[in-house]
Amino acid sequence: MGYFSNATEWEYWAGDNCFKCLHWPKTDEAPGCPVEMAHNLYNYELCNEEKHPGKVILDLLIPRRKGGTGNCKCAMFKPRNGVSDKHLKDWEKYKAMMAEASGINP
Repeated sequence: MGYFSNATEWEYWAGDNCFKCLHWPKTDEAPGCPVEMAHNLYNYELCNEEKHPGKVILDLLIPRRKGGTGNCKCAMFKPRNGVSDKHLKDWEKYKAMMAEASGINP
C-alpha cells in the first residue's frame, strides 16, 4: 500500500501521479479518486495486516518500491488528456530533430 511519511511526501508523489491523472477530480464538487479515498480511509488501520484482503488490494493499487523506499506509480493511473510521459518525450525529440534539420537552435 502507498505509504507517505508526511504531507510533503504525498504532495511530491501526487504531483507525478494524482494531479496528472484522469481520475483526479477537476472541481471541488466532483467525486474524489477512489484509490486516494481507499488509502485515506484504510491504510492506517490495515498497514500491519499482511493477509487482510483490504491490505492486499491497497498493495495492488499503490505498490511499494523494492526495498521499501518510496511508492511506485498508481496502478490506476491514466494520463489526463491522454498525454503520457512517452508522448511528451517523443514530442521533445521531434522538435529537436526538426530544429536541427532546419538549422534552428531549440
